[in-house]
Amino acid sequence: MENKLSTNVRSCLYSDVQEILVVLQRNSEWATTISFMRTKHPINYDPWGFFCPKYKNLYIILPNIDDVRMSVSGYAYSYARVMSRMSDILSEGRLKDLMAVGTKDDFLSSLIETAYKEKLTKASSTDMRNIELALKEELIDQYLMVLRSTRGKVRAFFEELFRRFEVENLKAVIIAKATGVLTEKPLFFPVEDFFGRKMSGLMDAESVKNVIMRSEDPYKRVLEDVLPEYEESEKVLILENTLYQELYGAIWARMTRLGTEDREIVRKIVGTELDIINITTLLRCRAAGIKESELMEYFLPYTYSFDFNAANAKASMSAEDASTVVQLLPPSAYKEVLIDAIPEYEEEKSLIPFEQALRKLFFYTIKNTLRGTPINIGTIIGFLYLKELEINNLCTISVCKENDLSAEETMGIVML
Repeated sequence: MENKLSTNVRSCLYSDVQEILVVLQRNSEWATTISFMRTKHPINYDPWGFFCPKYKNLYIILPNIDDVRMSVSGYAYSYARVMSRMSDILSEGRLKDLMAVGTKDDFLSSLIETAYKEKLTKASSTDMRNIELALKEELIDQYLMVLRSTRGKVRAFFEELFRRFEVENLKAVIIAKATGVLTEKPLFFPVEDFFGRKMSGLMDAESVKNVIMRSEDPYKRVLEDVLPEYEESEKVLILENTLYQELYGAIWARMTRLGTEDREIVRKIVGTELDIINITTLLRCRAAGIKESELMEYFLPYTYSFDFNAANAKASMSAEDASTVVQLLPPSAYKEVLIDAIPEYEEEKSLIPFEQALRKLFFYTIKNTLRGTPINIGTIIGFLYLKELEINNLCTISVCKENDLSAEETMGIVML
């Protein structure tokens, strides 16, 4: 590396660079350490990076030099950027403080003292929709940060993971057209500039069929295949499931192309999420009266630790109600949390307690993945999912404040 650095050298200042990754040379091997350094000392520059004469054996890699930064450590640069933002994630105590404030204005005043200040101060007004949009923009910015700091197969995986928000936008349009209930335009995730597909433009479609005909691949092709089935049954779940089949099939395919260690980490995280989606689908299908013989069509063919083809899992598919479905599930961590949620389900006659229990289990898995903050793909995925959870919680608190719900009522809705 030193020979390569001997060519094309010039002098420049740190002010030319906003972010740097520091790599410390030890015993002729390159060991990575993450640091952000500020100095006005002249440093020698070449297309690969810098040597700073004030610091012995210190090599500084330019953040836009993909090959160097990723070869030194596959996730060092992305990890550095994620870790610099990890401390911005609000603690459970901070969220409880936000729930405890008296009014929506008090909530916003407190929230503006956090890392969300920049987005919130740019919001056109303080009504709930603009606050939610500002928070969604912050979430999308974090994904874009990760996409900018990864490359190759890793970036391709994160692009598919990022596409979940585009699918959510399309789902919002389909549900609005299918139900005919639309009091105001959905708040879309701002991803249209990245993907180049204008989902918001589909809101003027006359029907679900028109939405599908005007959509673009990869969605148009798969939705057209199930359109006759939807028109016959008018079950939106058919269209939702089709979108999930396409999306998670693409995510799973990208996962299989990662390195062995990355693949196992992603398989645990995404596989757990898919297990939860399948169990939730089972509960919804039974609630919707979908025949047992048709259930397998709705399940995603990707799992981690739960297999609906197993003999002891099939018994749950014949259950008449959600409580019995849960009781007949084979032993698993999923069943344990669902059993605990049965009393609340029986009281409310809603699947929400079950869905919340499963989501809490998922985020417990995420937090375990982050334990020790290892330099791998798990820390990056974990950060993004925790950020998503935080923003969902903040949007929930905002709605609760706008509707004058008490802190106790809000606590029962927010996921900690």
